[in-house]
Amino acid sequence: MQEAIQASVIQNRPAEKHDRQGNMDFILGTLTEEADQGADLVVFPEVSITNFFQHGLGGALDLWQTAAIDLEADEIRAICDVAQKHNLHTIVGFNERSDTYGVVYNSCALIGPQGVIGISRKQNFPGIEKLYYTPGPKVETFSCALGKIGIVICYDALFPEIARKHFLNGADLIIFASSFWKGGDKGGVGDPETKRELWRSLPFVTAVQNQAFVLSANGCGALELGGGLGVWERMGFSQIASPLTGIMCEAGQDEGMTLRAELYSKELLEARSNYHFMSEVQTRPSGALAD
Repeated sequence: MQEAIQASVIQNRPAEKHDRQGNMDFILGTLTEEADQGADLVVFPEVSITNFFQHGLGGALDLWQTAAIDLEADEIRAICDVAQKHNLHTIVGFNERSDTYGVVYNSCALIGPQGVIGISRKQNFPGIEKLYYTPGPKVETFSCALGKIGIVICYDALFPEIARKHFLNGADLIIFASSFWKGGDKGGVGDPETKRELWRSLPFVTAVQNQAFVLSANGCGALELGGGLGVWERMGFSQIASPLTGIMCEAGQDEGMTLRAELYSKELLEARSNYHFMSEVQTRPSGALAD
């Protein structure tokens, strides 16, 4: 990890899938604004370019045809151009149209001044999402000028083995890119009160367990998902967490907000010197955790 990273975490309500240009205007404008603030890394929520599917008859076909983009899309190229212009890194989410007809991934791209560095694809899907997305083939941690970065997409944050894989790969930063719903009658799985406390606790717990900074970018606001699902509301509460000092900053639940923090490599050194997790963890040759 470089000595200091100026990080920005964006909490916003992505526009509906038919207004992709609105999302792009927001993303490109925000990247320019944060570059002016000295940002090295800007993190956006899950599906921040495309938003989600609309559930209903023919919904999967519509997702493939109108609500997904491939890695050569104009949107990805435009973000690459801004990252190059301002010499910054960003993480953006989108529905990824794969090379296989009908297969769509829920993906995040790590983009830097040199272009696309890596693509992370969501592994686990709650409820209705299983009808629309295919799990990614593997968990990868990416090296770039800022350090080693692992991306965890929304529901995957509830599966600790994914963050632990990034830890074993030496991640300095773990990114939560999410559209985490409030639960209950507000949409998504889970009990609302338990889910709220879980979501607000998870970044710091993950940071301590995996000895990395956690940048949690969650969406806010509502989305009409169609097909009798009604309006779902996002949880908000985006955070930046240090494994040494805890929650550095947190957004509210329902409003858009930008979080900014300076991340120092010396904090990782101290955290990893306090607890020697890397030398103490037991692994098999395959990298799986031992019994």
